[in-house]
Amino acid sequence: MTIGAMETHKVLFLIFFLIDFLFLGLSLSTLGIAPEFGHELAAYSELIISLLSFYGSAASVLNNHFGRVFLPVGKPFGIFKK
Repeated sequence: MTIGAMETHKVLFLIFFLIDFLFLGLSLSTLGIAPEFGHELAAYSELIISLLSFYGSAASVLNNHFGRVFLPVGKPFGIFKK
């Protein structure tokens, strides 16, 4: 999903990129490998994911409502699609 999100916009890519870190932190915490670090990594990742998700949702609604870029979300990376 992270690779696919590279061709949408940068906010969605950042959300999926941070979800990868969230899963990594949860795995480390669950397996007992650096549980404190894993727990903090998961917590901060989830906090930033929620803030970016609110921003992305607001951008989607406001950009469609006003018919112009009100809140920018960034262009796709353009690596896979030409």
